[in-house]
Amino acid sequence: MTLAVVKFLRAWLLLAVLAIAGGCVSASLEDAVPGARNTGSYPNLNIPPRAETEQLTDEEAADRLAALKTQRAAQKSLPTTANNDVDRLKKLKKSHAQDTLEEIEN
Repeated sequence: MTLAVVKFLRAWLLLAVLAIAGGCVSASLEDAVPGARNTGSYPNLNIPPRAETEQLTDEEAADRLAALKTQRAAQKSLPTTANNDVDRLKKLKKSHAQDTLEEIEN
């Protein structure tokens, strides 16, 4: 490599190192964890956390589960068109092959 290329690569390397170092200096606790604050004391881990929303009771959970099971059973009882599609596609395959063969022969 020529001297100019080596100087150019060194300059880019120095620029990259300075950019990385500059990024480390500018980061703060607020940037890393939004909403975190340093109170100067240790947290009390014995206080149970407060839920942000109201939790479901066992009765509500059972009702919703029963409704989901009812909906699943209703969907399973619906006729599916997958079997009809398979039969239709098999017939199409046979006729398409025959049509193509006749087209080639003519």
